[in-house]
Amino acid sequence: MKLIIAHNLISCCNDFIKEEHEIGILVEDGLISQISPLEEMGGWLSDPSVEKIDGGQSYVMPGLIDAHVHLCFDSSVNPITALDRETASETLLRMVKAARQELYSGVTTVRDCGAKGLSILALRDSIRKGDIEGADIIACGPPITVTGGHCHFLGLEADGFLEVQKAVRALCREGVDFIKVMVSGGNMTPGSNSLINHYNLDILEAITYEAHMRGKKVAGHIHTTPGIANAVKAGFDTIEHCSYKNPSGQPDVSYSQELADQLKEKGIAVCPAMGKSYILPPEEGAPLPDKVAMWRDFQNSRFETTRKMFESGISIIAGTDAGCKNSYFYEFGLTLEIMHEKVGLPISDVLLSATSRAAEALGISSAAGTLEKGKQADMIFVPDSPAKDLSVFRKLNGVMKKGNLLFFHAD
Repeated sequence: MKLIIAHNLISCCNDFIKEEHEIGILVEDGLISQISPLEEMGGWLSDPSVEKIDGGQSYVMPGLIDAHVHLCFDSSVNPITALDRETASETLLRMVKAARQELYSGVTTVRDCGAKGLSILALRDSIRKGDIEGADIIACGPPITVTGGHCHFLGLEADGFLEVQKAVRALCREGVDFIKVMVSGGNMTPGSNSLINHYNLDILEAITYEAHMRGKKVAGHIHTTPGIANAVKAGFDTIEHCSYKNPSGQPDVSYSQELADQLKEKGIAVCPAMGKSYILPPEEGAPLPDKVAMWRDFQNSRFETTRKMFESGISIIAGTDAGCKNSYFYEFGLTLEIMHEKVGLPISDVLLSATSRAAEALGISSAAGTLEKGKQADMIFVPDSPAKDLSVFRKLNGVMKKGNLLFFHAD
């Protein structure tokens, strides 16, 4: 049993940020068994059998949630080429390292939005059992895409109603946590066009029906406005990127306020998935050499459309797209800074996007996202108040995962 003495605590409950002081967090068997003012913890404070962890001047807050990563990619200039050169065993070992990097950067849960094959499930299970050290993983396995479609090299191509139906059923049989669908093309796959939609509405409806019948959420990679509209009609749970691209090929976006209002009404969360590539010069940030000009316009338009969605009341959740070009597994804090400085979200909403709002959108709010009785004892120690300055995530004072203190140093 452990007692964390939090002289400073950032609460992320009930859709608001609150700073509290002199709070005790009692941890038993990896779960929070009590969280109360220290003055109510007298018995535990004096109990010699209880391990005391004094947070000092650190600010204690819930462990962070990175809602969009790809553990199988290596963040290099060309992650696809690197992946093709590896054996399955080499990729798995690298994914172990990536999950650990996320954890030590303060991210206690990641949602992996597309892996090669199903080895990600074995890694997920090993981490959950405590055999391997790493962030908890919410995994979809390989995403569903058309033949030759975006991320087809991850291993699950499905064309037409019956093939897609079978793909969802097979993934659920293997034990994935959610279903990921490439509704449109993507930017990092050679030959793929992000303006082309892979699946029509009837196919998307079949996917959500099969997934929801089995208790699985559905996430859609979508860049086009018509693709977003179809996903909303089909009942998707989250939309990744949500770029509002104009399918006619024009450089401008076709943002639809009516569509944004539908996202809000249906409670569909959006993960912009913005990593370092969004603040690099286009020549460095573009996923492929032939997409430099497109990326220059894409960077700014994504900031604007994400801000408009936030202002419309849509739940925006934080994700790095880590593993993709120049997006690293230890830079979640950079994504939070981008969301504040470039997109324009208030700091309080950025913090919620990485904690309670993310947990709600991903269906894990009973276990993560806040520091409450009965939830996992996942917490981080930052050197100053993150409600004032997001740069505090660049160098943490400590990380605790399921009650296990991985590291801690006082200021």
